[in-house]
Amino acid sequence: MSASQIDSDEKTLKKPDRPNRRLSVWKKFLFATIITVTFFATIELVLAALGVKPVTYREDPFVGFTSRSPLFEKAKTADGKFVYRTREQKLSLFNLQEFPVDKGKDTYRVFCMGGSTTYGHPYVDSTSFGGWLREYLNIADQRHAWEVINAGGISYASYRVASLMEELIEYEPDLFIIYSGQNEFLERRTYSQILATPGVVREVAAVFATSRVYSSMRTLFKNAVWTVPQDSLKTNILPAEVDAILDGAVGPDDYTRDDTQQQQVIDHYSLNLARMIELARSAGATVIMINPAANERSMSPFKSQHRDLLNHDDLEQWKTLISQAKMTQKSGQFDEALKLFDLAIEIDPFYAESHFNRGEVLYALGRYPEAKQAFQRAIDEDVCPLRILSEMRRRVAEVATRYNVPLVDFQQLLEGKTTTGILGDEWFLDHVHTNTEGYRELALRLFAILTSQGVVVPDSRWTPENRQKLEAEVTGRIDERAQGVALRTLAKVFSWARKYEEAGRLSKLAAEKLSDDAEVHCMAAYDFERNGQFEQAKESYEKAIQLNPTYAHAHYNLGHVHRQLKEWSLATKSFENAVAADPHYPGAHYNLGLLYQKEGRLDDAAMCFRASISVNGTHPGSWEELGNVRLEQGRIDEAIQHLEMALKLQPDMASTNNSLGVAFARSGQVEKAAAYFERAVELVPQYVEAQQNLSRARASLK
Repeated sequence: MSASQIDSDEKTLKKPDRPNRRLSVWKKFLFATIITVTFFATIELVLAALGVKPVTYREDPFVGFTSRSPLFEKAKTADGKFVYRTREQKLSLFNLQEFPVDKGKDTYRVFCMGGSTTYGHPYVDSTSFGGWLREYLNIADQRHAWEVINAGGISYASYRVASLMEELIEYEPDLFIIYSGQNEFLERRTYSQILATPGVVREVAAVFATSRVYSSMRTLFKNAVWTVPQDSLKTNILPAEVDAILDGAVGPDDYTRDDTQQQQVIDHYSLNLARMIELARSAGATVIMINPAANERSMSPFKSQHRDLLNHDDLEQWKTLISQAKMTQKSGQFDEALKLFDLAIEIDPFYAESHFNRGEVLYALGRYPEAKQAFQRAIDEDVCPLRILSEMRRRVAEVATRYNVPLVDFQQLLEGKTTTGILGDEWFLDHVHTNTEGYRELALRLFAILTSQGVVVPDSRWTPENRQKLEAEVTGRIDERAQGVALRTLAKVFSWARKYEEAGRLSKLAAEKLSDDAEVHCMAAYDFERNGQFEQAKESYEKAIQLNPTYAHAHYNLGHVHRQLKEWSLATKSFENAVAADPHYPGAHYNLGLLYQKEGRLDDAAMCFRASISVNGTHPGSWEELGNVRLEQGRIDEAIQHLEMALKLQPDMASTNNSLGVAFARSGQVEKAAAYFERAVELVPQYVEAQQNLSRARASLK
């Protein structure tokens, strides 16, 4: 083969050069995105087929904090019309409301915005100020189809109301009525973690919460207690959602004075009010603002705190003055009581309760303007401010003036209908929620404003007679049971806040309307017990048990009443019933053990104390009494072991130190015994038994 042929063959066999085709970055990204989306979409479909629900189907951890969590959803009615309806997940916080998707030509659409007062708490929408306004508009002016939508959310602070308004401006609103200001400090503690989260992160998390993949992963993480701290997975719950919250909500004890934070909250409140007005106007809607009202006279501060750097001597003097002032107040010596309260306030002007007490005395003296100032000062100094502060009232007025927005001063409105000008339980059921009459009065004032603006033009049907007939119909729709439930709800709130006097008053009223409700009878009984009315308490506890024989708490409390009346055998039976109803009730086991111990039934007593420890191993009293039982039985080593455990849990118990000293003395360790007797006397210098034991121990050591 010639060289030319070889060259020719190589040229024939040699493949032509091809360009090196590499995918561009954007194409790689596109393909990766398609694959990822397809993967997760497939998993989402599989999980849907398996019945897995998104987190937001069961709960709403971002309620009011993100636009990804709407209040209303589109729904179809039985007659085929489309409406916006309150989402099921929101019904623990909002009234059920619905309105047409297609707004009619002559429709005037009003949204009532705010917290639980707007909601109508402790009642429901029908007797809220929005509910009353709806009734008045429909009877007074036939030119429009009036839609008054109650968008008040329980515990909603202004920053959540403003966030909700971002959704509502999409529904063709004509008017927003804004009542906000009582919850600004309530959620700062409960929702501090969410509030600290950047808005972008909240929005992304809310999107994930709608997926089944996220729901499954969240469930797995919750179950993996060995890898994930459970506290980090808890859902925040609203303090005013009484049925689910009171045991876990932030209470008044969590609050401390923080003037810097308070000012920041007030400034933020002003900004939120302005933002709401601007949002409304961006949708072509008008605004009416309401300056909230609060109970001044019939509601003491939720938490008082002494001024900083109050020394021991001043504190002791303050305590003496307050004690003397309350005694003279109780005896009706109001002038003298006022002098003593004034002296105490000179020592500490920041203790809220002192100003409230001073207001009570001034009220009793008929010095109403001064009393009003004192009551307001008590609200302003409240470390747990669950009523609007005077500075916040000024901010509402300033914002309304700046934006030329009509303002209803609800406080002033009710004051004008009160002889003394000081608001109390004639208008309020609790600290901020009025009775149905209060809500009605606010609706009438709003109606008057709309009439003055020409929005409402009352026709011939708007007569005093027709109005009275309408009001009778609305109030007639409120049944006794609904009122009783509302009062019971408020009583629970006050128990949560440790305002037992107010809780007791409301629970007694609730018991009159809920005669078949065991819980409310138990709550009323506790108030009788707290006030030393043991026979009445016994009767109410027995009524609760009659309605619910397995009501462990009622049995337990009845046992305490029997003890107060020295009805020992009945007390024993009540605690036995409590244990039978709830074997995991540690207090019942402990108190039953004390009675068995008193009767000399030592083995039974020891069994009760052990049962109490098995339920709550950190209760020092159970360890102490188990040690005392073993001491009586002569089982000294066991007694020492149990008593030492009690002291480990609570070292400052004088009785435990004394018992441990006795145990060591009986075991021949007199020097150790003397040390524990000394500690008992040091803790309680008037402890006679410990003094005598110490003298005997020292004598034997000589």
